[in-house]
Amino acid sequence: MGGDGRGWIPSGGGGAHQRGVGCKLLGALSFALHETPGVQMLTLLTLLSSASADPCGMVPPVWGGEGPAPVAIERTGLQQTYVFFRDKVQTIAIRPGFTGSVESFGMLVPLPATPALRKIDDRTFDHLSSAVDPPLVTVQIISQPWMSLPDGAFAASVPPPSSAPEMELSLDEVRVEKEEAVGMYEVAVLAAGSSTALQRWMDEHGFRYPDGMDDTVEDYVAQGWRFVAIKAKVGGLSGISPRPGMRDVDPELPRGARFDGYVQGMAFRFHTDTPIIPMRLSVFNGDDTHNRVFLFTEQPARLADISTGFVRRQVRGRVLHDNLTSPLPLVVNGGELLEHELAQIEPLRDPDPYVVAARDLLAADLMSASRGELSLPFEEQEKELLRINEALNLRGAAIDGVVAQEISQLRARAVTPALADVFEMTLSVVDGHFPRGLLMEQDLRLADYTMPSRQNRFEVWNDRKLGPSTYIYR
Repeated sequence: MGGDGRGWIPSGGGGAHQRGVGCKLLGALSFALHETPGVQMLTLLTLLSSASADPCGMVPPVWGGEGPAPVAIERTGLQQTYVFFRDKVQTIAIRPGFTGSVESFGMLVPLPATPALRKIDDRTFDHLSSAVDPPLVTVQIISQPWMSLPDGAFAASVPPPSSAPEMELSLDEVRVEKEEAVGMYEVAVLAAGSSTALQRWMDEHGFRYPDGMDDTVEDYVAQGWRFVAIKAKVGGLSGISPRPGMRDVDPELPRGARFDGYVQGMAFRFHTDTPIIPMRLSVFNGDDTHNRVFLFTEQPARLADISTGFVRRQVRGRVLHDNLTSPLPLVVNGGELLEHELAQIEPLRDPDPYVVAARDLLAADLMSASRGELSLPFEEQEKELLRINEALNLRGAAIDGVVAQEISQLRARAVTPALADVFEMTLSVVDGHFPRGLLMEQDLRLADYTMPSRQNRFEVWNDRKLGPSTYIYR
């Protein structure tokens, strides 16, 4: 998975008053989506989605540091990847960290087939970790009676690929198979006849083609792979209209402004006979090869050609299902809880704040595999809500919260029945600094592997998040 493309992060625009008005508009729109009859709702969606504006408030972290801005974006820190495979349906989800100049952001992701695209929840990878080892709720009983408690419409799904042969591309040809706005990104899915043609198309359309990766791209071209080109699309249209050589983006950002953190995550779902993880382009984004990969498969798995010592945890279906749906585990110090005290702390054991993004992700992929559909109706409706935001030029944390709540409700209603299929799956965690030479030479593949039980314990790989804690005074 490569980056170092050219995108733009212009001025947020609008100001507080505009964002406040936008929140009210979106609140009314959310009500309309619930109350408007089906035909009227579809008409509303069609009218709004025909407009053109910008995503709402999904801006990557920016730091106004001293010194000149770097020329390009570089990967930084831990890159996390999620991989699902079942019944010839594969999903790859990524949320990489980058540092670099704001005017250089973008990603280029090679895939073996044309994918369905979607945004993922920013909490996804934290919640996947919590699905492996749920946070503990800690209660401390203190027997000191003199102390008191502190105040405290559905879219059509994507059909399976046709068996009809595809038209061959000439060396200088690029075919655009799909273009979408997904959250803060503009995304194009491309088939290319050569690396030269791909570079020319990307240069002409405002993406940056990273230097030095021609040979790797030619390998993917020879195999008939697709390329997902991604660039940031945030702020006013006047600030993001791409043109070759564009460097000045946002006059209000301090000189040398930089990305410094994780950007919006994306998921790609596609058909394939054999699961594969294309990371060869990732070596063109800096020297850091630290990766954490979550493998959601029918059998316990590892990454082929990478040491089994990199497999840190494996959670089988029944335990995984419990971790996703049951109250958080409880640790009580200083005595035993009385019945009424247990009822008081029960809200603290709600797993949703820690695992809901993971639960929705896993269940949606299981539903996709069972139905043979790359894009599920509610996923298309999620994207329609984001497009409505763009059409109304709404942005800001409050608006994002309203949309997130609406999307969460859509997901929950749709994917809950698929959770039973979790019993048939295993979630494996592979974590470490992958060999750079291996990443350069080949894409990663899966192999069956079951961890020894003595190693498969959270004490060995302790990534457990902190859970809520409270005191009981008696």
